[in-house]
Amino acid sequence: MWLIDALLALAVAVLGHAGLCRAPLSSGVVTRFVIVGSLVGACLVSWLLGRYGTAAPQTWAGALVFAFGCELYLFLFTLVMSSVSSNLLSNLARRDMTDMDIARLYDSRKMVGARLDRLVAAGLLTEQPNGLQLTAEGARMVRAFGRLRGFFRHPLPAYESYGR
Repeated sequence: MWLIDALLALAVAVLGHAGLCRAPLSSGVVTRFVIVGSLVGACLVSWLLGRYGTAAPQTWAGALVFAFGCELYLFLFTLVMSSVSSNLLSNLARRDMTDMDIARLYDSRKMVGARLDRLVAAGLLTEQPNGLQLTAEGARMVRAFGRLRGFFRHPLPAYESYGR
C-alpha cells in the first residue's frame, strides 16, 4: 500500500505542477515543481508516519520512492524542455517546415541567445552596459559546480582549460 501512496502522491505533484505552470507567476517551472512537490511530499510523509510509524521501512521506502519519482520527473522535464530534438519534433507536429524554416529557427546564435535569456530570467546572469555578468547566485552555482567537478574528479572541458 505504501507504494501506491507514493505513486499517487507523485501523480498529484505532477498534476499540481501542470496546473501551477498555467498560472501567471514569475517563478520558473522547476521552482514551481519544487514548491508543489515539497508540499505533496510533506503530506505524504505525514500520512506514512501516521499509518506505519517512524521506524517502519514502509514509511521511508514510500518517501524515497516519491523522492526518486520527483527527481526522475524533473530530470526528464528539464531534458525535454531544453532538447533541440524534442523542440523540433513539437514544431513539426504543429506545422510543416522547410529546411530553411528549420535552419532559421535553430540558428546557433538564436539558440545561444535563448539560453542566455533563460540564465538572465533565472537570476544567474545580469545584463550590464559592458555585457553579461554573473550574479551572486550565479557565482554560487559556479562554485558549487567546481566543487562537484572536483569531488567526482571530472577534468575541465578543453575550452575551460585555455588560458589557465
